[in-house]
Amino acid sequence: MPLREYIIKAKLKLVEIRLLNSDFTLTQIADELGFTDVSHLSKTFKRYAGTSIREFKNNGEYMLLKRGACASNIRA
Repeated sequence: MPLREYIIKAKLKLVEIRLLNSDFTLTQIADELGFTDVSHLSKTFKRYAGTSIREFKNNGEYMLLKRGACASNIRA
């Protein structure tokens, strides 16, 4: 796995943790983890998780923290 992809996946795992276990806003999360803005965070999350942030929060269950969960969802 390329380093860039590894870093993105690690950041998105942190996004999941913050979304489910904190009161941080999407803007705060995006700023903290180095995304350009909320739109960039949302698009990247959907690309790797296969679901929107809203759907993820409604489901309330970790996806990317599960081993190998995001490897098959990446679309080039």
